[in-house]
Amino acid sequence: MLALSAFSACRSDGRTLRPADPSQNASVFTASTTTTVLDDTLQPAASDESSAELPAEDFTLRTPAIPTDGDFLDARFTCSAAGVSPPFSWTGVPADTTSLALVVTDLDANNFVHWVIANISPSTFGVPSDDVPVGAIEGTNGASTAAVPSVGWTPPCPPKGTTHHYRFTLYALDQQIDLPTGSPSADIMTVIDNSSLLAAQLTGVYTTP
Repeated sequence: MLALSAFSACRSDGRTLRPADPSQNASVFTASTTTTVLDDTLQPAASDESSAELPAEDFTLRTPAIPTDGDFLDARFTCSAAGVSPPFSWTGVPADTTSLALVVTDLDANNFVHWVIANISPSTFGVPSDDVPVGAIEGTNGASTAAVPSVGWTPPCPPKGTTHHYRFTLYALDQQIDLPTGSPSADIMTVIDNSSLLAAQLTGVYTTP
């Protein structure tokens, strides 16, 4: 994952915005007890008509871990090396954003969760490598079990010789998430889905040697 360059957000031109859904005005959810994968039907939603006018073309996620959208991840951020979380930066955060959330999943492993980090301040410009911004929370990842909880980043590690695609999504939210670090990622994602204004997205590919 390295070499800083621009990435797209949700569509082929890099951005997307889903029409508002009246059922997504509340952030009430039922806590789950396990977190392994995320439902791939979760998509960014506009909370009201004004959200539909947000400048989607400006909201962009970047990381030096992937040269271009759809390119290979730098091995330094996988289980083949140090496996630390990659750095991220972004631009074009919508003006009415209250917080940001970043979600990383493996599209070829039933959306196995590699990272859920939320309550990132919209006034920040990125997340450093192997670090979490002050005030942010992290959810459990797909390696977590009831006996051995695993919170925060877990590096990509597909079976030897196989190629997997990793989806990185940055969400602009209309609220803070009132959950502690260590909460199940499914619970955090429920709130993200209910309060998402806009999302920026990119995909990286990795093959374990």
